[in-house]
Amino acid sequence: MTPAIRVRRLGAEDAPAYAHIALPEDQEVFGGKPGAAFHDLPETMDLYGIEGERPLGLFRIDRAYDQHDFAQAGEVGLRYFIVDHAEQGRGVAGAALAALPEMLRRDYPNAPSIALTVNCRNPGAYRAYERAGFTDTGELYLHGGAGPQHVMRMALS
Repeated sequence: MTPAIRVRRLGAEDAPAYAHIALPEDQEVFGGKPGAAFHDLPETMDLYGIEGERPLGLFRIDRAYDQHDFAQAGEVGLRYFIVDHAEQGRGVAGAALAALPEMLRRDYPNAPSIALTVNCRNPGAYRAYERAGFTDTGELYLHGGAGPQHVMRMALS
């Protein structure tokens, strides 16, 4: 059963409520340390929370993603998508990804699409993005700290 979730924009004041979010060490290489999500947030990124009865995860939307060679003009990027370890395997990621297009159309009405990179060694995340409607562009991003990454995209218009 898919959990009831909502996605909402976060501010610095939300950090304490998200302090419990954790990943297993082997996943931190792909998603980073969850506690860092609120720190060093570039001006071109917006932080969002994934919530049920409590905070379940978080992600960033990069408004300057089109600076990457593989990105299209005006495209936003999905970055730092993290679901708390205790909530993984319960449909949280799928529910949040399903809510993403409507949220993006509302908050970023001029973005024609959203793109992301997912590590080639992370097939579970790749499948989750694919099920959510992202398609593999066939390109690889080779500048990630953890190795090659698939470039995936979803149209918003």
